[in-house]
Amino acid sequence: MKNFLLPTLFLAALIGLIMFQKEAVMPLVMKVVASDLFLVDSDDEGSRYASNTSMTNYAFMQCNKKIREETDSETNITFPSQPLQSWSLGNYKYIINAEIELSPPSGASFFKKYACQIQYEEESDLEGIMDSDNWSVTGISGL
Repeated sequence: MKNFLLPTLFLAALIGLIMFQKEAVMPLVMKVVASDLFLVDSDDEGSRYASNTSMTNYAFMQCNKKIREETDSETNITFPSQPLQSWSLGNYKYIINAEIELSPPSGASFFKKYACQIQYEEESDLEGIMDSDNWSVTGISGL
C-alpha cells in the first residue's frame, strides 16, 4: 500500500503545484510585466550600438579619473583621447571601453583594455557634469 500511496501523493502534489503556477502565479507576473512598474522615463535614450556623444565623452573622462585614483601613484598612465567604444544604456548610464598604456617604474610599459560602467547621478541637470561627485562608477574591469 505504501508503494502505491507515496508516488501517487508526489504526482498529485506536482500536478497541483504546476496548476497553481499556471493559474495564479503566471497571470500575476503578466500583469506586472505589462504595467509601468519598471518603466524609467528619462530624457537620455539608450542605444544598442556604440556611439560617441558629449555625455559618453564626459563619462570617459570620469572613468579615467577613477582609474588614476585607483592606480599606484608611481605607475605612469597614458590615456587615449577617445575611447575604443562607448555605449549609452539610457537613464544616464554608460559603458566605456578603452585602452590605456601603463608604465611601471620597475619594468617595460604595456597596454591594458578596460571596461567601465558609470552613471551620471544628476540626470537632466547638466550643471555639475564635470564634478566627480555627480558620477557613480559601478565597476571597472580589465585592470
